[in-house]
Amino acid sequence: MSTGTRTAVRRLLGTRVLVPAAFAAAVVLPFVVQDYTLFQFGRVMCIAIAVMSLDLLSGHAGQVSAGHGALFGLGAYTTVIFIHHLSVPYPLAVVAGVIVCFAVGLLLGLPALRIRGMTLGLVTIAAAILFPAVLKAVPDLTGGVFGLGLQPPGAPLGIPLTSAQWLFLVNLACLAVALVIVQNLVHSRFGHGLEAIRTNENMAVSLGVDVRRSKVLVFALSSGLAGFAGGLYQLGIGTATPDTFTFTLSLTLLFAAIVGGLRSRAGALIGAAFVVFVPDYTAALGDRGPQLINAVALLLVVYLLPGGIARILHRPAEVSARLRHVRSARRPVPTPGSPPG
Repeated sequence: MSTGTRTAVRRLLGTRVLVPAAFAAAVVLPFVVQDYTLFQFGRVMCIAIAVMSLDLLSGHAGQVSAGHGALFGLGAYTTVIFIHHLSVPYPLAVVAGVIVCFAVGLLLGLPALRIRGMTLGLVTIAAAILFPAVLKAVPDLTGGVFGLGLQPPGAPLGIPLTSAQWLFLVNLACLAVALVIVQNLVHSRFGHGLEAIRTNENMAVSLGVDVRRSKVLVFALSSGLAGFAGGLYQLGIGTATPDTFTFTLSLTLLFAAIVGGLRSRAGALIGAAFVVFVPDYTAALGDRGPQLINAVALLLVVYLLPGGIARILHRPAEVSARLRHVRSARRPVPTPGSPPG
């Protein structure tokens, strides 16, 4: 069987068999694990959606962003503000967060028309750093340093589920929707145009891609998806405070995207699970434990798995060959006349 055929079969199995099986198994999960574990898995799914939004912008369009934590937080705060101040139903509040973040994304996309690379990254970093300060500056709206709280939604229509079980299933359904949307986007004509822009903007223009429109639109779509993730996240954690959405969160999302693997939906899930569960399991190592593990993981990924952990799933033969190459490179080269072994 040729390499192309094996790749096609593997993708078909992943799309038609493994993914539906994984979601079917996840539906059973709320009835066999405790509520705290469901809360953690809910965080994984929300962060995975945020990582997918970053991947859409950086992995597929080649636009630098180090401020997605602010967009995530904007979606969360918009959701809680609409619920707390306006008594808007929970689903509509999340939709409001998506709309606000989409509009902000349109504005953030405008600088991308003139600047790129690290300069654009600095602009997004500035937005992420300023976001908590802006929240604290309008306490009547955001609750200031103490934030705003809401009661996690319970199951409607008397469905016999706890709040944690219901939110897990809601997050699972929203993750499925986000996966379908992103998958269709990257394989659409618009997604192919983004790939052309990432490769070479002049080439994209020659192929008929409207570069200016595509850049602004991908910023808006990515921002809206990040806001969607933030709104869902807020429903689970209850209280929104400025210190939850600092620049560190933006770095965490970027770290999850790199470790899990850019240009991969599975990578978004793997990276999200890493940043959620590693701090819990390394707490015994002290305050610096998670940071140490993250640093080691980042070095290993950059050195051994440049495509992220998800590359093991997508191209196991290539990863195995790379590891063999690394091992062989470490062996000493015998000099002429030296005894063998």
